[in-house]
Amino acid sequence: MKKMIPGLDVLRFLLACYLVLYHTLPYYAEADTMPLGQVFRLGGCATSIFFILSGFILSHVYVGTTRGENIKISPSRFFINRFTNLYPIHIITLLLAIAVMAVTSRPYDVYMSMVDSAPAIMHTMSTAEVAVNSVLQVLLLQAWNPFYLAFNIPAWSFSTLLFFYLFFPILAPRLISMRRKWTMLIAMWAACLLPAIITVANGWYGAWTIGTLHTNPLLRLPEFLAGILAYGIFAGHAEQITGFVARHRRIVILTLAAFYIGAAYLFADGPQSWKVLLHNGAILPAQIALIFVSASVLQGASPRAAGWARRLGNASLSIFALQIPLFTLFLKVQKALDIPYPLLSCFHRFHLCKDAARIVPLHFSAYPAYLVMILFASVLFQEKVIAPLREPLRRMLTRRWGPPLPPNMLSPSAPRTWQEVVLGATQDHTTSKT
Repeated sequence: MKKMIPGLDVLRFLLACYLVLYHTLPYYAEADTMPLGQVFRLGGCATSIFFILSGFILSHVYVGTTRGENIKISPSRFFINRFTNLYPIHIITLLLAIAVMAVTSRPYDVYMSMVDSAPAIMHTMSTAEVAVNSVLQVLLLQAWNPFYLAFNIPAWSFSTLLFFYLFFPILAPRLISMRRKWTMLIAMWAACLLPAIITVANGWYGAWTIGTLHTNPLLRLPEFLAGILAYGIFAGHAEQITGFVARHRRIVILTLAAFYIGAAYLFADGPQSWKVLLHNGAILPAQIALIFVSASVLQGASPRAAGWARRLGNASLSIFALQIPLFTLFLKVQKALDIPYPLLSCFHRFHLCKDAARIVPLHFSAYPAYLVMILFASVLFQEKVIAPLREPLRRMLTRRWGPPLPPNMLSPSAPRTWQEVVLGATQDHTTSKT
């Protein structure tokens, strides 16, 4: 059984929480005056770390160990496992997002893909666009639409991850077995950064270019491959890396914290060129360093602490997918409670209540309640809804297209391990462009 890495579970949980703050804090005016409020502006960095981390963890689970052993990957079984980890979350939260859209005043409004410093451009989808985007959502192909993101917007990262999974069984063993992993990792860094450099050099800041940079699975693939290579490097030098982190933990953590805070402020207040570069590959070495540090810490955690880390880490995808639908509902409930009419009377004067709710100010004091709600709801959703659905779906798909599963994977009551529930993704959201 592969060694568990609780530090990576904690990292993906914290990244999911960071993305929740990144997506929802801007709705409150108080966010602009918060101490270190600019730190929560670098959401694209967190999404990139998710992609890198996915390649890293999948390599640990499916390809090799610290002793350099290789494991043959069954492409069909791998894809079925990954698909059943993503798709139930996606389709349920998509239905929830559609239900929320049905009670909004302008359900077909979307924001065009733009650099964060550019004025937001609203676009109202036509009936044909709604139909096309519905098909893309069901097929998990929405990341290929560069102009805007619709419905449950953060799910674009699920679409991108599904594309990555097609390549993993073929490329991961080859990348892990390479001798010059550092050279190939630098090449992946260049592949991430080159499209952004070309965009900045030509001043291409339109919706098509920015949307392609931010969500196109082919352009994001080098991040995933960099994660695979990073695992190969870490596995070959685990003792040296963990020893260095253990000896200089405080300095390493403070250095990374200072770097990311500085990058966040540069992203928030810098020119468009730096926003594009920081969002698309410029800090990939620091992102890999963060993963190395996270993989090195908490290795002596107690079984109870490791179990909680696993539960929270496993809920990261659900946090990512539920955050916007639940936040939209939270805002509507908050406004409904503040309108100057009894709620029951709104059944008879709905439009009057709706107009009144539109001008009700948001109360930042209620925001912590949302944060607690999203965390509890995501853990329960993952454990009580997704995990039970995943098993019969996995068995059904395996009987049809895959090789036989081992007995322990066919039993719905078999205990779940960290290796069976690997990170899937993360993100974008209503008005941002991670």
